[in-house]
Amino acid sequence: MATQSKDYYGILGVKKTASQDDIRKAFRKLARKYHPDVNPGDKKAEEKFKEMSEANDILSDPKKRKIYDQLGFYSDNIDPAAAEAAARGGFAGGGGNARSGGPVGFEGFDFSDFANAGAPGGPGGVTGV
Repeated sequence: MATQSKDYYGILGVKKTASQDDIRKAFRKLARKYHPDVNPGDKKAEEKFKEMSEANDILSDPKKRKIYDQLGFYSDNIDPAAAEAAARGGFAGGGGNARSGGPVGFEGFDFSDFANAGAPGGPGGVTGV
């Protein structure tokens, strides 16, 4: 799904506090207006309909909506627990990595290069202080 930040509430014209029923009604109203069958050959209407469908897909699913509300974007690759941790102020290193598809943490990352970079006597650091 989408990974960039979009205002799904704005796309559907509802408030962030909208109920599931409000979201469904807003989508249906807009879908009748922008559906490709109603606007054959209209590329702008087609794009608007795709954007609305994406917004409806995220906001009408409680789990997806929660992740979107916490992070400001949604992706199928986001673990709900990682989204919750991020919303609380940081990611918990879950033991995964980018290649395994798991949550990305700092396991195995060598911070010593950064720690010693400005340290007296360290690489690039000040000596004789």
